Amino acid sequence: MKYARFELLTIGAGGIAVLATMVMSLQPQPDVIELIAQLLLLAVLIGAVHWGRKGGMVAALAAILAYILMRVPSVTDFGMSADVLRLVLVRMGTYGLIGIIGGEICGRIKYFFVRLEDSLAIDEQSRVYNQRFVAQLLSNTMSSFERYGAPFSVVVLELAPALTAELRPGKVAVLVRTAANAIRNAIRLVDEVGRLDDGRFLLVLPHTPKNGAEVAAARVRAGVRDTVGAKDGSVTAQVMGAAEDSDAIHVLLDAIAPPAVVAAE
Repeated sequence: MKYARFELLTIGAGGIAVLATMVMSLQPQPDVIELIAQLLLLAVLIGAVHWGRKGGMVAALAAILAYILMRVPSVTDFGMSADVLRLVLVRMGTYGLIGIIGGEICGRIKYFFVRLEDSLAIDEQSRVYNQRFVAQLLSNTMSSFERYGAPFSVVVLELAPALTAELRPGKVAVLVRTAANAIRNAIRLVDEVGRLDDGRFLLVLPHTPKNGAEVAAARVRAGVRDTVGAKDGSVTAQVMGAAEDSDAIHVLLDAIAPPAVVAAE
């Protein structure tokens, strides 16, 4: 199953469940705040499924804040009853569980589906896409840009050789896996990341102009640097936008793509 299909099925099932609970909540007397709270739950689910843990967390925090603000007038007028407190705590827990935990699970499921479909698509050391698969993704994305003008950007992230020079192979594998997890946690679920044969990480950011990619690259670089405990200059990022750096992206693709991919363009 493709992750896009899983995303649609999950959001569809969530929407049906929310609609069903809203209908049941109409009797005997509807609570407008709780009806809106159910819609907020769907928004959190969409954030988690589409953007992963980070998007889910942002959506969860926004939903919690919105729910608390909706409850403020009644608390101000009648005080904080045990029932209201229970509702607030339940909503906070539910939003957090779906947004943060659900987003993390969705991020892992995405690569799990790819592994099921193509066991040779995942880099064993980093558990993200390998060079062959991410090169095909980049080729397809570049073709979409050239045919339809769909913007995208590429980020090439590199760890300085000094970080692994004195480490044993087992420690190198841990460092690579840690860096890959930090990258996945810092990007959207719609973004793609793979590890090249030379150890660099390649990020493909669909529907992202170069200025937006530069902001994302700075965030990812800082996240990796802080997670692995590296110095600032030990993690570098090169950003290329399809509109501005088309030739450079083609050069990169020619360097990393298998002959079959290059010939297919």
